[in-house]
Amino acid sequence: MTRSFWTARAVLLPAVLLLPACLDTGQLQCIPGTVQCGDTCVETSTDSQNCGACGAACSGGNVCVGGACVCPVGQGVCNGLCTNVATDPKNCGQCGLQCGASQACNQGVCQDCSTGTCQTALVAACISGLNVGNLVRVHDAPGGLFLEAPFNPPGASFPDALGVLGTALLYADDDSSSLFEVPLSNLGAASSERPQIATIANAGTTQVFVEPSDGGSRIYTTASSAQTIQVFAGPPAADAGALLGDGSGALGLVSLGGYAADPGSYPEPFAKIGDDVFVPLNATGKVLRVNLSNPASAQVRDTYDLQALVNALPGGGQVTFDGGTLPLVPSPTQAIARNGAVYVAANVLRYTPVTLYGPPLVARIDPTKTGQAALSAVGGLVPTDGGTITCQNVEWVAPLSAGAAAPSWMLVSCAGARTYDMNFDVTAVSNTQLVVMNGSDQVIDTWSPSTGLGQPPPSVGRAVPQNNTVYVADETASRLYVVDLVGNNVVERVGYVDGGTPPQICPSYISDLKVVPAP
Repeated sequence: MTRSFWTARAVLLPAVLLLPACLDTGQLQCIPGTVQCGDTCVETSTDSQNCGACGAACSGGNVCVGGACVCPVGQGVCNGLCTNVATDPKNCGQCGLQCGASQACNQGVCQDCSTGTCQTALVAACISGLNVGNLVRVHDAPGGLFLEAPFNPPGASFPDALGVLGTALLYADDDSSSLFEVPLSNLGAASSERPQIATIANAGTTQVFVEPSDGGSRIYTTASSAQTIQVFAGPPAADAGALLGDGSGALGLVSLGGYAADPGSYPEPFAKIGDDVFVPLNATGKVLRVNLSNPASAQVRDTYDLQALVNALPGGGQVTFDGGTLPLVPSPTQAIARNGAVYVAANVLRYTPVTLYGPPLVARIDPTKTGQAALSAVGGLVPTDGGTITCQNVEWVAPLSAGAAAPSWMLVSCAGARTYDMNFDVTAVSNTQLVVMNGSDQVIDTWSPSTGLGQPPPSVGRAVPQNNTVYVADETASRLYVVDLVGNNVVERVGYVDGGTPPQICPSYISDLKVVPAP
């Protein structure tokens, strides 16, 4: 069930139980999963005013997850309060580090804004061809988008995935299956320290995830082809730049262990809540809940099978092809943590004899429940009135901040159904769009990228939000679209529709895109 249902139930349940005659608290009957607190039935597993027990209210910006008060995802504790050290000018990069009066906190680094030229910087991981790739820095300044010349650290082949630790870039190299440590001040340099992500070449790293931890940091790498998650201990984000220097230093990353998935399951980017990671397995259509409190001894706590949600989609989990029907499979590609729950993007594909796309699916996992009872499908992507589906092939989802105290919104990237020619170039794309959903999982607005005359048709890829701006990678021609969120509307700022042209960032494919501290 959707989050809006549970919210409405918490509000309406007491009124329903008090009809047709008034009941005293001794007559109040609460349904399973709720308890009586005074004259109201509440869910103590998620109610921030009654978290774990009646009257136990969360404070300091904490939210209630599984009956415990915890900081929202991406935040840590400074002076007893939940704080986002990536953006808090009073705790920028670490607790107590305060930016000056004319500075802003950008990705944990104080940035000078005295000249009015504050800007957003991004680094794109580019694939140019077989064993060829580079890094491209993009500036979104008042004058528009500006691309620097491409860089590639010595010894690197091409980047599978990127992570950011302060002013250090973590570059998962494909051929060597190692983690390059690159100073953001010089993308053409790298430390000689290169921790191994996997014991095989071409690990196919799909995620480099960085989080603050115990006065330092933890770095997680998900290697899909190597079927592993590796965990490294690292320094605090605020110390990374000084340790790495111009590339002659090192971050001192230490391997802590990790998790080995079953061969052929292909783990994809995970979501993390507490000590548990929720890992989508692309080949099996399942999501594993793995406890990594001790990375040297990872424990699988639960398994969720997404096939049941696919079978409940229009068509009964099948697609029409060549006069017959073929079964569809979930093929999950990514998970994120948002508002105390886990959201999983699912392609819903049929691979043989030709790749086909079924109806869109974003699965929701309630971490307070176990097994299949924890699963539900996010509504709004599939019309309930028999209307035309306009979103297919959900590849990426991203949380979108709606304010310090508000539930985060969500971006859903629908890559669409693509048609290829004999050279594997995309010749047509249908049902591609970016969907914006609010904190109650309701669709707020949708956007489809514009196309220039004679240009390859765009396909919406990963969407990277920064404040009220979203940077959208194009899957077919490696272009970068920019849209702004104005109220509840998505407005294309960089694209063909306004006369501007979205720049082509990479010769072939954008494998990752990260917001980084502006130089």
